[in-house]
Amino acid sequence: MNPPEALGRENGYGAADIHIHSTVSDGMASISDIVDYVAQKGELDVIAIADHDEIRGAYEARELAAKRNYPFEIVIGIEVNTLEGHLLALYLESPVPSHQPVVDSIAAVHEQGGLCIAPHPMSMLSESLSHRHIQRVFDSDDPRVYFDGIEAINGTIVGRISNRRAKKINQQYRLAETGSSDAHFLISVGTAVTLFPGHTAEDLRRSILEGTTVARNGKSVSYFDIGLWQIIKQQRKSGGFFVRGMIKNLTRRISK
Repeated sequence: MNPPEALGRENGYGAADIHIHSTVSDGMASISDIVDYVAQKGELDVIAIADHDEIRGAYEARELAAKRNYPFEIVIGIEVNTLEGHLLALYLESPVPSHQPVVDSIAAVHEQGGLCIAPHPMSMLSESLSHRHIQRVFDSDDPRVYFDGIEAINGTIVGRISNRRAKKINQQYRLAETGSSDAHFLISVGTAVTLFPGHTAEDLRRSILEGTTVARNGKSVSYFDIGLWQIIKQQRKSGGFFVRGMIKNLTRRISK
């Protein structure tokens, strides 16, 4: 495979941001603003709206992009809240029940032909799957229970802390690596991307299944760029995402 620095549209590679949140859940940008922003920037071939336990925004984005004849494709996604942590589900047609064991959520996604990615794994500052939970999936005897990929680069400021852990654990599992912004703010879209051979949503799907994706950092966004007041408002909207994530992770470790 070509080195990451050699990959780009001129070499037949597309770019995708497959983990974006909107105002349908705890994001701060509307669906309309997100698709307009992506079209204006012109840097992405595929995006996935992956709101928490919600699929409405993804469908709205697909309809708007088609109506406005935008030159990128939309993947229907959800970030599922499982009992063990978050699960990124892509290429869905219907919602996946939340607050059930992660193995049940993974089975439900695969039953409808979707893909399962472990997002921001082992992050202490978000509701993430631990190494133990990931291993439990690998140990499952259910043929429907497996990961299709791992989020090796999460573009959030918090995600940067755990990205090294994700890369290290994937030396053991060798899953397809994805890069995603996990954007909750419009300016954050594209802070991390997945590079893949081709340019369509189907090309991306095939690349994940074949393990030929490349996770890459995109533009850098700081707390200053986002703005303190915006961050405070988003935290209020999410019910204290950071604090809640730390408490849940601590509780899981104590009960281990």
